Amino acid sequence: MKKIHILLIVIFNFLLTTSFKQTPTYKDGDIIFQTTSGATGKAIQLGTHSIYNHCGVLFFENNTWMVYEAVQPVSKISLKEFNARGKGIVKRLKNATSILTPNAITKLKTVFKLYENKNYDEAYNWSDDKIYCSELVYKLYYNALQIELCKPRTLGDFDLSNPLVKEKLNEKYGNHIPLNEPMVAPSDIYNSTVLDFVK
Repeated sequence: MKKIHILLIVIFNFLLTTSFKQTPTYKDGDIIFQTTSGATGKAIQLGTHSIYNHCGVLFFENNTWMVYEAVQPVSKISLKEFNARGKGIVKRLKNATSILTPNAITKLKTVFKLYENKNYDEAYNWSDDKIYCSELVYKLYYNALQIELCKPRTLGDFDLSNPLVKEKLNEKYGNHIPLNEPMVAPSDIYNSTVLDFVK
């Protein structure tokens, strides 16, 4: 009787841990979007009409989910640390299973090495000298896999009418605002037709 009782406890514990154990729903190459605080982040939200003002790419390394992102400098950060700044939402390339093969993931990581440790681009220029967050995500996919997540726009295509947006533009550019500079915003990637929500 005692053996049966012990066996039932073992079975119950097994079922409990397997039934309620949370498995990660993420996959390598998923794109995570975030809302951060601060005046610049708020200006990006206002200029792009989006709640999201930051983004990065997820990769599972050494049993930890990491986010490849462009901050100061371009670097990797654990998902736990990333979420501590402001939890966001994750989207995934459509047909990711067939496209994001192990070889494709290696290519994404190899291209990231070209940008890692570069300075954050506060002027949001399209050159590779410095990199900003959505530019990094766009260029990882485009340069590694020839996948265009969205069409680059120009600075002048965004809503620059809000006083805070004007203030930040003046701080960065003075009287020489580069309205024709190609750009991609986190909102452009978020609204991409080649991405789906991660369920």
